[in-house]
Amino acid sequence: MFSLMQHKLLGRAVRSDDWPQLGEPTQEQVARAIEAGELERAKDLARYMIPEGKALHDLFCDWIWDIFSKVGAAQGDQAVYELCRATQETWMMKRTWKGFMALGVADRVYLTAEIMRAHRCGPRQDGELEIVEDAQRISIVMDPCGSGGRMRRGDPVDGTPSRLGPPYNFGVTQEAHDWCWGQKGVPYYCVHCAINEILPIEWGGWPLWVTEYNPDHNAPCQWHFYKEPALIPERYFTRLGFAKPDDL
Repeated sequence: MFSLMQHKLLGRAVRSDDWPQLGEPTQEQVARAIEAGELERAKDLARYMIPEGKALHDLFCDWIWDIFSKVGAAQGDQAVYELCRATQETWMMKRTWKGFMALGVADRVYLTAEIMRAHRCGPRQDGELEIVEDAQRISIVMDPCGSGGRMRRGDPVDGTPSRLGPPYNFGVTQEAHDWCWGQKGVPYYCVHCAINEILPIEWGGWPLWVTEYNPDHNAPCQWHFYKEPALIPERYFTRLGFAKPDDL
């Protein structure tokens, strides 16, 4: 039997079904509730899927930043960059780059929006995004993004503070480097977004998207997908230590 129980420790509802039902995917229970005309139960389950999927996602993001912080404290900024780059330049970003190069800009945005919805963006961490288009680009606006933005601001949904302060005290770049947009104080976690630009520039001459990183953690994070490589402003190359190619 389906049941949502208010959990005292977590301060929110948790599924407490009978054992045979407890392992069933929540989305399947949503579908069955709709088919049975039990619309209030379907709404409760649909809303429950947000915190259900959030806890492990957030734990891993916090853990990654903590690991990078330990590396930075022991070995310095460059070691964080080398570790992060070593993981991104093999299967992960190479696969994305090859796939995205075969797609038009609209398809790149569709797929990225799907990823960022699953990334728990938005003030309620339910995947809310804003998509903005102009003559030159399509932008995904995350206010905040579900990882670096949430961790920098603190988590109002869970009631936890910014990871830049206690009890976390996660690390940031101690100097300005090309691989962190020429800025000091960039969270070690957010360095991977700069590497997401660096690697495609090295492989193909231009970034698939550019990150509008803002030192103000209250500002939204934006990813810009330019409709043609030639439209990408030169500043997005020079801030990473590259010159914009003349033949884009």
